[in-house]
Amino acid sequence: MTGGAVGGSGVTTTGQGAVTAAPDVAVVELGAEASAPGVQEALDRANTGLAAARDALVAAGVDPVDVRTSQTSTWTEQREDGPRTTARLTLRATVRDVAACGEIVRAALDAAGPVARLDSTSLAVGDPGPLAVAARDAAFADARSRAEQYARLAGRSLGPVVEVREDVGGPGPVPRLMAAKAASDALVVEPGTQEVRASVTVRWELAD
Repeated sequence: MTGGAVGGSGVTTTGQGAVTAAPDVAVVELGAEASAPGVQEALDRANTGLAAARDALVAAGVDPVDVRTSQTSTWTEQREDGPRTTARLTLRATVRDVAACGEIVRAALDAAGPVARLDSTSLAVGDPGPLAVAARDAAFADARSRAEQYARLAGRSLGPVVEVREDVGGPGPVPRLMAAKAASDALVVEPGTQEVRASVTVRWELAD
């Protein structure tokens, strides 16, 4: 909520700023899940699929340092024909070519075969720092504009800044779920835009 107040010898206003940008990074969680009578056999099957997915990602241009194993788990179920173990391995890949992300993910899933699982994908701005700076600039300008108006209405002029406080806790640059549609032979990615917001409360002295 934005606003302002004139009191004593000063005026306090709160300004808001927002900047939008197209996400330039996709974070993909891929998994491989396989079942077998024994633990090691299940792990081997899942690992083979995950390794194939990783190789496909690297072959498509993903930097090997941007691919890492994120989780490994196994569980055993008792069935009529005996115990059966399921192994699940997951890797996280950072894809820095958002336009090609759909094709890259599809290639990895195809390489892994029937054990492949697509757990999640999200989009983000790789370096939100410049956006945050621009949002703060806009928030301060908004606060100044409000303060100048209140000062003018009070028959005064705006003096020097006494206090600046950045308001935290509002929405910031967070990864957004990727709007991806799985087709028969393609994964269509619609990145859209991401918004970075800033809020600042500023107090000015009032001059005659």
